[in-house]
Amino acid sequence: MKSGHQEAYKFLVLRYQNMVYHVCLKITSDEVSAKDLSQEIFTKAYSALPAFREDSSFSTWLYQIAVRKCLDYKRANQREQSRRSTSEVSEDDWVTAETPEHIVLSQETNSRIHQMVNELAEPYRSAIKLYYFDQCSYQEIASRQGISTKTVESQLYRAKLMMRKKGEDFR
Repeated sequence: MKSGHQEAYKFLVLRYQNMVYHVCLKITSDEVSAKDLSQEIFTKAYSALPAFREDSSFSTWLYQIAVRKCLDYKRANQREQSRRSTSEVSEDDWVTAETPEHIVLSQETNSRIHQMVNELAEPYRSAIKLYYFDQCSYQEIASRQGISTKTVESQLYRAKLMMRKKGEDFR
């Protein structure tokens, strides 16, 4: 194998590709990067094969190459991100920033939504509050209200229609 037999190496790639990919995925937390790094690792391992001393198993040697390559990749990405200065910030970054105007508009919108919900008739008001504000599931709302989940579904559908109508009147 050390002499560079490609068929033998192909067998090793097939045998260890899942291990290498999972090491890369665990370190990078990104599927695309993990796939790319896996290919680079096998290329590097093939070229470094003459240096393999057989002090450890091939899988241990390959694992060490994978971990080092992935850590190098992460360090390089972190350096690149830290180099990004405010002079490189795009216009889109500023547009999405939380400005005082955005905060005030968001608070006004939230206030208006709460007001519109409170203006809904029962049982629609309760259904909206339980589902959106209290994060209850259809089943939880049904058991709290003593109704079927289909009824909850209908109430939420009608409540959304009423809210949409109130929103149009608000504009």
